[in-house]
Amino acid sequence: MSVAAAVTKLLSDRLGLSPELLGTASVERALEVVLGKEATAERADRTARLLGTEGEEWQRLIEEVIVPETWFFRDDEPFRCLASHVAQEWLPAHPTGTFSALCIPCASGEEPFSVAMTLLDAGLEAARIRIDAADVSERALARARLAIYGKSSFREKSGRFRGEYFVERPGGRQVREEVARLVSFQKANLLDLFLFRQRAPYDVIFCRNGLIYFDERARGEVARALRDLLHDAGLLFTGHTELPHFLAAGYAPADHPRSFACRKGRGAGEEAVANHQAVATTTAKVPAAPSLQGSAAMKRDEPPPAAPAPETPPGLDQARRLADRGELAAAASICERLLGEGAQDPGVLALLGVIRESEGNAASAQEFFRQALYLDPNHYESLMHMSLISERHGDVEGSRRYRARAGRAFLRQEGELARERL
Repeated sequence: MSVAAAVTKLLSDRLGLSPELLGTASVERALEVVLGKEATAERADRTARLLGTEGEEWQRLIEEVIVPETWFFRDDEPFRCLASHVAQEWLPAHPTGTFSALCIPCASGEEPFSVAMTLLDAGLEAARIRIDAADVSERALARARLAIYGKSSFREKSGRFRGEYFVERPGGRQVREEVARLVSFQKANLLDLFLFRQRAPYDVIFCRNGLIYFDERARGEVARALRDLLHDAGLLFTGHTELPHFLAAGYAPADHPRSFACRKGRGAGEEAVANHQAVATTTAKVPAAPSLQGSAAMKRDEPPPAAPAPETPPGLDQARRLADRGELAAAASICERLLGEGAQDPGVLALLGVIRESEGNAASAQEFFRQALYLDPNHYESLMHMSLISERHGDVEGSRRYRARAGRAFLRQEGELARERL
């Protein structure tokens, strides 16, 4: 096994990063920075340390592979949702006590500080606020603790910037001490949340764009682990492309458009597992009927299975990364180009649907998701978004049907992955 392959496996095992999404080229570039290009004895020593421990070489590799991207009040709507939740639900139910929040990954700190400012604006006294923030990047955490930010950290156009929370410095704007002290920064891995179990439950958790490069196994583990940390009446905020993974793990969408917030609840994954177990029990008792029952259920609730999906069009992964960084126009441009070049891929259409939904154009989003489902009736992400759109429009039964189909699609994918591993 090559050094790049061994390191890629370590990144998957230790951090949950997907080898396919990381890409061999990015790992090889990071290795050149950490180990050097020439085959020297020093490079050999560094390689041995990198593969054997989580020391200095390992941390340097993480810094090269993971590139944090964030800014104050990113996307804005999640913070509006948080303010509404605190003012309308949490404060009336908690006349005393502390509001606790967890931001992971926190990157360079703009998000947890935005949470602190939102809570203060919502009427919470500083003494009643506790925010834990964590990231795997020591470089990002050092910048967060310094709390001085340049222009790139103030990109939000919503007008949410509050000058009274900052002090002008030669290097930019520094978060005021009375706000900065509300946030405790620490190094932590999303796959190892033991530190936070001792401080749970949290009233709100921000885990936005933390799963971009994760494989399916790691996404499921993180979603379930965070659910255990969340208060029964709490909110979890995630990225728009990650919301389906949390819904599949047993969350329910919150009633606030474009916030991509969810609560504990019986989501698609749990419903699907329950249905799956019920079917398994029935077929165990009546061995002659399963194939007929399966056909009848499919005719009632979903179209026949689609043909195997084509290979991912070149450029789609780049468009997804741009969308996850908030560069929606650039991501949409790539998707539209791919469609213009004749790409017939549900992933391209679904991403355009997500972008249009993020922009508030529900009708256009719905059309793209329908086109994606025409190409692949079992396209999980499109099914979940159609469920959310139906629910927002008051179509409870339609939402239920889409969510049930998504649950079956999820279990089907899991079954296929399990067979591939055998």
